[in-house]
Amino acid sequence: MDLSPYKALLNKLIPLSYHHELDGLLDTLLPGADSSTRFKLQAEIRRLTSPCLRVLDLRSLFQDQCRLVRHQGLDHWLPEQLEQRFQTLLFDFNNEYTRGLYEALIAELATLRKLPSQFNTPPWHLPAMGVRRKEHRLRFVTPVWLHLDNEQVQGNSLDISANGLLVQLSAPQALPEQVLVSFPELAKQPGLSCLATPQPYRLSRSPEDPGRLKMQCLEEDPARQQALIKFIEQSRPRYGLDAEDLYSTVQAQCWGQALLETSLSLSLFFDRQGELQNVLTNRQSGKVLSLWQQDTPGDLLTTLLPPERILQMSKQPQSSLLLYLFRHQGQSQSFHFVADQHELEQHQAYSAFISEGLKTGTLQCYYLSLSSVHFTDQTIAALDLQGMRQLQQLQWQLWLTPLPVQITPAPAEGSIQQLAPFIRKVRRRSITLTPTGQQASKRQEARFKYQSEVELTIAGQPYAGHTEDLSNCGMQISLTKPVRLDIPCLVNVNLLELSTRSRQWKLKSLPYRVVNQSGNGRVLHLRIEGPKETHPGFQFFSALLEQNQEKLRARPDNNHTPAWLTWLNRQTLQQPPAPTFMLGRNDGGFYVQGAIACLAQRDLMSFLSNEYQQAHLSRLVSRQLLQSIITELLRPTGKSHQCLEIWTAAAADGSGKTWQRLAPDASQRAFLLNPEQAKELRASLLVVNRLQLRQLDYVVPERNSLTQTSLHKAQLLEQQLAELAAMGQLFDITDMVRWRQTRTAPAVAPAPLPGSDG
Repeated sequence: MDLSPYKALLNKLIPLSYHHELDGLLDTLLPGADSSTRFKLQAEIRRLTSPCLRVLDLRSLFQDQCRLVRHQGLDHWLPEQLEQRFQTLLFDFNNEYTRGLYEALIAELATLRKLPSQFNTPPWHLPAMGVRRKEHRLRFVTPVWLHLDNEQVQGNSLDISANGLLVQLSAPQALPEQVLVSFPELAKQPGLSCLATPQPYRLSRSPEDPGRLKMQCLEEDPARQQALIKFIEQSRPRYGLDAEDLYSTVQAQCWGQALLETSLSLSLFFDRQGELQNVLTNRQSGKVLSLWQQDTPGDLLTTLLPPERILQMSKQPQSSLLLYLFRHQGQSQSFHFVADQHELEQHQAYSAFISEGLKTGTLQCYYLSLSSVHFTDQTIAALDLQGMRQLQQLQWQLWLTPLPVQITPAPAEGSIQQLAPFIRKVRRRSITLTPTGQQASKRQEARFKYQSEVELTIAGQPYAGHTEDLSNCGMQISLTKPVRLDIPCLVNVNLLELSTRSRQWKLKSLPYRVVNQSGNGRVLHLRIEGPKETHPGFQFFSALLEQNQEKLRARPDNNHTPAWLTWLNRQTLQQPPAPTFMLGRNDGGFYVQGAIACLAQRDLMSFLSNEYQQAHLSRLVSRQLLQSIITELLRPTGKSHQCLEIWTAAAADGSGKTWQRLAPDASQRAFLLNPEQAKELRASLLVVNRLQLRQLDYVVPERNSLTQTSLHKAQLLEQQLAELAAMGQLFDITDMVRWRQTRTAPAVAPAPLPGSDG
């Protein structure tokens, strides 16, 4: 019998059945029912009010959002919405966990999972961009003894590496910073007896779980390290966690690549003297750099950002500021006016500057954030000689993001002459534009992997080595010992092994030029010296490769990513320009796939975080608002980005009331700027751009390693990247909105503007 028509009646009968007889209730509420219907309704009520022993653990569906809910000896893990519903249903079911309550929660869960987006709160991803662990680890549980002065404390390992350990104690306990640790059960295995000897470890507690200890070994014991490495290598196929590390690394770097390729921001690099050396460009670079173009795109960036401004900003690294500029056409020449917030505030010229800029129609505003460049030994070891030349002069990295100046300030009195201190002399200088992603290979011909013994003669000295790959016009050679060279230089190559197989060819003293050097001096990159038609090496390799293409394996090096460019990308992403949200879209709607933290904007980061230090985009943006923004981007208006100004403030009377206004009008701005009405004003600019997977080119070196390590994780990553739909960045523009309401008086003694028409 279908009881769906009686659903409302059942919901009313269940709480009443705990206090009244069912027969009497049915007589009162359903007097005309036949005996069969009454019997089935009574059976259904008894079923729904019977105890339930099924535990609801939803941590796999709602990661980092579930809370522990304990009731009548059962531990449930539920998200906040279901936890509230659980408590409400307990009141209806006489504070008992029953089949009816369980089924109601399951129905709520199905509805919750179908909700478009649930603007979930994922953990912030710190801008280390997924640095992998330096050593392998195992998820392995075994007893661990912590040796104290008067006692021994037993715990269980959660994961093990050669120099680290994660231990769970049965109960939190006060422990010193350093403890002696032994592995009694592991020591019973063959070859691991040395693990029974206690070794000193430094420990740190997890704030979320005081009973969980992270430990780092303090002393190098070769026997212990070899024993653990042997155990880990033998057990990795079953217990290894490398795939999880690789997965999080590749995912975070793909997010960063989307930020580099599609956002409005450009990354600029400067040397120690503050001179601009390199601009890392994306697909928006043409529009941004065209604003600063004299002869070539971006050649006026040195006027916008002269060395003195960079050196001034470097006194407060990791700080950010707003930079305003406009171009005024005089009678005989044009003048560039450039000033930041602090300069305009000191000169009380903000409104005058903005007003004159709006008159010219060339007013621009940029958000700048500067950070220092750091090299590590691992970075240097991975670079070739050309890469070192590219990077060794860099000292500062700056994000440059154009922002709209949306609101006209109150009209300012005065003239353009009072802005003379902000004129910047044009500094024409060619700059290096480096596109993100792959670059064309210097060797355009096909390359083949092939190892063969060779001998190089450099300045009369012979060096032994072997080829790594071959092509008609060049080769890569690995030497048995490193050599220091002044690049480029000439060398003679003797093909020892190949000359024995092809005696009709003269394969000794072949002239080549060393064009690059890598591998700490062990790897040389050679190119033929002289015309192709007369070079013996070109003729021989052309014949060899033509006859043996099926036997040799070609390398797909038509495009490649140099190590120095990979480093530039990752250095750029160490300090993102703003908190960034990666938004996915599936059948259920939009959801937050990930969030990249920006530590330079600490106030905005804390505002966007909940009490669990998670990214909380819904504090500013609702799903409906995001949907409307994406709809605007989908319209054929040519817009690639959508900007939205959001103001938030709290009531000044201490009532706890808060206001949130989207693109507020003049009256709303005046109300929120009034300190008697509102306090804690915060203005944020949301910049959203639409992403499509086919528009992105993820150049992530670890991606191939992930596929080889775990095909399942690689497929999961592909699915998530296919759902990547939009990216949102948030900039704090509170100072801008405060200053643009300010009126300023004209300068006391206006300075004449040479050659100006007024």
